[in-house]
Amino acid sequence: MILVTGATSAVGKAVIKELLARKVPVRAFVRKPVDAAKLQAQGVEAFLGDMTQQASVVQALQGIESVYLITPAAEHLVETEGLWAQEGKKAGIRHLVKQSEIGADPRSSSPLLHYHGKAEDTIRALGVPYTILRTLFLMQNFELMYARPIITQGMMYAPLADARMSYVDARDIGAVAAHLLGEEKYQYKEYDATGPEAITCTQLAEIFSSLLHTPVHYATISDEEAETVLQGLYSPWTAHAVVTLLQFYRQGGGNLVTPVVDEVIGRKPCTAAAFISEHLQSFQAA
Repeated sequence: MILVTGATSAVGKAVIKELLARKVPVRAFVRKPVDAAKLQAQGVEAFLGDMTQQASVVQALQGIESVYLITPAAEHLVETEGLWAQEGKKAGIRHLVKQSEIGADPRSSSPLLHYHGKAEDTIRALGVPYTILRTLFLMQNFELMYARPIITQGMMYAPLADARMSYVDARDIGAVAAHLLGEEKYQYKEYDATGPEAITCTQLAEIFSSLLHTPVHYATISDEEAETVLQGLYSPWTAHAVVTLLQFYRQGGGNLVTPVVDEVIGRKPCTAAAFISEHLQSFQAA
């Protein structure tokens, strides 16, 4: 059986869907009973608990062979993932796949990249069989960031200037993760998974314009403006952490294209145009 944490996230859902399609038994770690009920209706075993608490972790790992570890962006990320790696090793799990961020580095000034870098080091040091899967900006965030201003103003706002970004579909990450979890040959390896192209926000706006048949323009905003918007969605700490991640992208951190998706799952990753076309209603007025 495979345990998936962060089961209600875009990638968590995608990993679970891929595993179920392979007829692999899945246990999902969640915090809310309503989420547990939804997963159980899909044929998933749901475990209710707190992933920062040792007792919950120990109980959740019983009977588990492999873990896909997604940890929410928070100040306790390093301690939480260290706990999972430590207890996973004690439980004798065969494989822990950690979802990380491209650019993860203990020396980074970005809290998220700093914490992910430290967590990676912790997992390597603890000796549990591991794989690290790093991702970039998910296409699933388009709706959260851009849908409302596109619908109401024909605008996209982000503090990214003319930086290029290789946006990636969470479903591609889920497919890669399912492959990594299923084969020992991926153990002790690290992968940076991206989309198929690195494009600017202006180019992304042009894609929206073409598919929506209406003008969509992009305007750069300041980090302070972005943080104010994000504070309406996240805690103050997380909002600031996301802004510093966007700073990393603005400095070129997202301008890379890797063959990981194609090499691992045997197909090209989804393009931004294909993703937007599939979800076009989310960017149109009701």
